[in-house]
Amino acid sequence: MGHIGIIIEKCRQAVGMSRKELSENLCSEKYIYLIEKGKRTPSANLLKLMGEKLGVFLFGFYMYLDCADPLYVREKMRFFNMCRINLDFKALKEASQEAEKMPDFCSKPWCYEIQLNNIYYLAFEEKKCGEATLRLDRLLREAEAYGATYIFLINAHTLMTTCSLVTGDIAVAKKSALLAYEVMQNNNDAMLYEQLLTKITVNLMGVHYFSNEFDDVIKRGQELLDIKQKRDSYGKVHFVYLLMALAFYGKNQRDVAAEYLKKAVHFLMVDSKPSDVSFIAKDDRFEAMLNDLSSYSAVIDYFRREYKV
Repeated sequence: MGHIGIIIEKCRQAVGMSRKELSENLCSEKYIYLIEKGKRTPSANLLKLMGEKLGVFLFGFYMYLDCADPLYVREKMRFFNMCRINLDFKALKEASQEAEKMPDFCSKPWCYEIQLNNIYYLAFEEKKCGEATLRLDRLLREAEAYGATYIFLINAHTLMTTCSLVTGDIAVAKKSALLAYEVMQNNNDAMLYEQLLTKITVNLMGVHYFSNEFDDVIKRGQELLDIKQKRDSYGKVHFVYLLMALAFYGKNQRDVAAEYLKKAVHFLMVDSKPSDVSFIAKDDRFEAMLNDLSSYSAVIDYFRREYKV
């Protein structure tokens, strides 16, 4: 197994910092040398301080210690996750094809990420969610038996949720959404939590909505909005507002539904998200809500013309 010293040395060299410069006000230069050679293990506090000097979150590297090129694998994984979150599956496919040339992504567990990316492309670009579900089920069984990373499990279960919603298998969708949420809650990686919280919660809200569990949609949505307001982070918030609007509409609370719909529309007019809207529009109740609530605001009519819904 590798050791964190390898990462520290690579990061230090990448920023052109000497051991002496890194050790200043932290420890001795010799101690940095011993850490980099795997002869000493830094304390959590020292690792944190070194990371701050290097501008790197060193705790996030532990899962990559067995990689031949841990920095490359970590950067690729960060890019994969951003493509998945932003629904940029063409870029995801290109990045996967490039990563396949590297030995790390040809061996387990990282080869599972390449297979997962291919299934993402199959589901979203080729629109073959049924086939994607079957392939994903086989991949999950193999990866779980091997001991896949939590990043893989979260993304795989989230994708299974989406595909199952499209194919109408609400029971599988709900099971997968709860599994993804459970894995996320049991992990203490703050950066991963921040990246995937919205994605996982929105999927779970979708499952509650298609199960007609409107109170659960509203509860999950409000919890997520509270977190986003505290952190001043509003990525994918239009999805949250749309699902909450649909939930309130399903509860016959038209005035409240209209307010959440207007909030969603304002976000969507600033930042165009046609793929997100087309996913929601698959549900006939979305069109019914738009027809009913268009009179509440001219911006809703404008939104319908722009998005052709």
